Amino acid sequence: MSKKEITKKQFVFLEHELKYLETGGIISKKDQEKILNSYDVRVGLNFITILLAIGALLLGLGILTFVASNWIYISKGGKLLIIIACLIGVNFTGVKWQTRFPKTARSLHYVGILIFGAGIFLIEQMFNISINFNSSFLLWAIGAIFIGHYLKDIAILLFTSVLLFIYLNGSIFLDETSYPLAILVFLPALYVLLKKFDYPKLLTFLINVLAINTIALFLIEFIPKFIFHKSDTVILATLFILGIVLVYIPVPSKLQRTTHIQGHLLHGITAIFLTFEFSLWFPLAYFIFLLYLIHKGSLTSIVIICALIFRYYLDSFDFLPKSLTFIIGGMILIGFGFFFEKQRKKGGDRIEE
Repeated sequence: MSKKEITKKQFVFLEHELKYLETGGIISKKDQEKILNSYDVRVGLNFITILLAIGALLLGLGILTFVASNWIYISKGGKLLIIIACLIGVNFTGVKWQTRFPKTARSLHYVGILIFGAGIFLIEQMFNISINFNSSFLLWAIGAIFIGHYLKDIAILLFTSVLLFIYLNGSIFLDETSYPLAILVFLPALYVLLKKFDYPKLLTFLINVLAINTIALFLIEFIPKFIFHKSDTVILATLFILGIVLVYIPVPSKLQRTTHIQGHLLHGITAIFLTFEFSLWFPLAYFIFLLYLIHKGSLTSIVIICALIFRYYLDSFDFLPKSLTFIIGGMILIGFGFFFEKQRKKGGDRIEE
């Protein structure tokens, strides 16, 4: 059985309680050690890590601003040499210090990623290479993902996801010549790394957002080419169905909560927009579906149903007295709060995403 990761605070509490049980003769010393050895303390941010990360950022920015301010006075060969020397220097030092000073070494690799990205843009400028800025972010992401895999560093992969997000949306909205197909290679690679890193929540969230963004932009790019009438409605309806699929799709347990919440949010947001496209049958059917989800204990669905009520609540200002509108809205929200509290009293296990 693999060890379960817990926070340091949880480990200290568990250690204290087991010591209490061992002192009372309920468990033996051997049992206490065996239980404690079943857990690993999760490594979180600490003062040294934060200090080194800020130092890495300042060092990287310092190098870049120094080079940029003296750029016109340096020959092309000198410019290229500076970029390569800085890139090799910080990464080589990071590798050499990996064993003795792992946190400092990691911060140097962060500097290396910043220099690598800046180097791409500076080399393009230096040799008058005319490629779109979003392609530069793609090249930056390629270098970052390899370093992130080598270091097994979640922060670098988070940064890579941001770079790919810029590449993806820049390709569609600023360079409208073609769909950024490279993202279709990156996404599977990111999910493979996500599995290797045991599904960290923030990284899972960002990669899922990137995947949803990829599908949404794919629909925006190609649906209007085949469906000329109400293509926006078709796109919204497809994303609405995708949201429901994400709620029920079987995924690894550590992915489940994040993916399901994102599914709820996706079908909720798109459904509110679709209420402007369809007649009363759609919001009524969706309202019943949300009630079903709430009955299952979905907290997110309560938020969505409140947003849906608020959408029609604003329209009611035109034909209902304001006092009656507020009373109805308040009663509905209090009613849902009462229902949810009642569900919690029945048992916390029923409360889902």
